[in-house]
Amino acid sequence: MPTSVHNGFRESEEGYRLLFESNPHAMWIYDRDTLAFLAVNDAAIQRYGYTRQEFLNMTLKEIRPPQDIPSLIEKVSLIKPGMNSASSRHVKKDGSLIEVEIVSHTLDFNGRRAELVLAMDVTQSEQNASHKNDNHSPNGSASFEDKTLTEAENRVARYVARGFSNKQIARLFGVSSRTIENHISHILLKKSFENRVQIARHVFRSSKDPTK
Repeated sequence: MPTSVHNGFRESEEGYRLLFESNPHAMWIYDRDTLAFLAVNDAAIQRYGYTRQEFLNMTLKEIRPPQDIPSLIEKVSLIKPGMNSASSRHVKKDGSLIEVEIVSHTLDFNGRRAELVLAMDVTQSEQNASHKNDNHSPNGSASFEDKTLTEAENRVARYVARGFSNKQIARLFGVSSRTIENHISHILLKKSFENRVQIARHVFRSSKDPTK
């Protein structure tokens, strides 16, 4: 991760830095006042086709269809402190349009009012492939399996690491959000974790170790 990203996150947020670096979904940090990109992860570069420097010379407006910009500005103005979510359309460098679901969190980034964004491509083909290959893909968190957890808990942990909210996981599994909350509570208890960040950190680290 670029030095500026390390400087932007407080040391107590080491787990969020790990999520930013390792997440298979596009992530970025932008300035809420100017809409300028302040940092992007490798997944965003690969998914959208822009180089890191190109991203850092752009604003959020440049990855939106022109007709969606008024809605973008309105949504940014309504952002509340803490966690936020939204759906939108993004334009990649090659001009193709994708439907994305966004999970974001406000933060202070080097003294600037900023927001950390995770953008999930939820076009039908991508969503079906992701669900079908959950336990078979060789990339990232999909290879995670902890033998102390049930099959359902392993699946929930993988989606937590990929940045999905409880509601989004519940929709994918066809169950209630309360059921997902219960699974997460069981994971926290079994692993003596305190929060979702620790679950995600465990998933990413274990996925990289073939002995686990």
